[in-house]
Amino acid sequence: MSEMLRKITIKNCGFDVSTVKMALEGKKSADLLKIAGVTQKAQPGQTDKGEYLLLQGEFRAVNLVTGEVFESASCILPNFISDRLAGALQVSDQVEFALMISAKANASSVTGYEYTVTPLVEAAPSDRLANLLESSGMTGTLAIGNKKAA
Repeated sequence: MSEMLRKITIKNCGFDVSTVKMALEGKKSADLLKIAGVTQKAQPGQTDKGEYLLLQGEFRAVNLVTGEVFESASCILPNFISDRLAGALQVSDQVEFALMISAKANASSVTGYEYTVTPLVEAAPSDRLANLLESSGMTGTLAIGNKKAA
């Protein structure tokens, strides 16, 4: 069963700075989330922490540490990936994507880590979230370390 969120963000899916640091403890990197979605719109916004793009469409995320599953019609990703998706929206009405967000230790970073993103499928125009979730392995039971998530 999944939890409905107002928007999917790394933090809303369970990873604030201290949680990311715990996931990284003793490791060079740690896989945090798998996120898949179909986006039709990228709306710019700004907070005291900087600019962002609010993606709108259908999204599902799986916390790879706890196995929790989240769904939302809005998603905010790190800028380096949302900028690419917004670029793809310039040539298509909608874009589907599936990716894994990881944290990599970086002593020179303010937080002590940086995010890395691994595409699970090539971002491409599409109209069906169900096909994307199936092709990225985010349907049914996922093996997550020693845990399983629906």
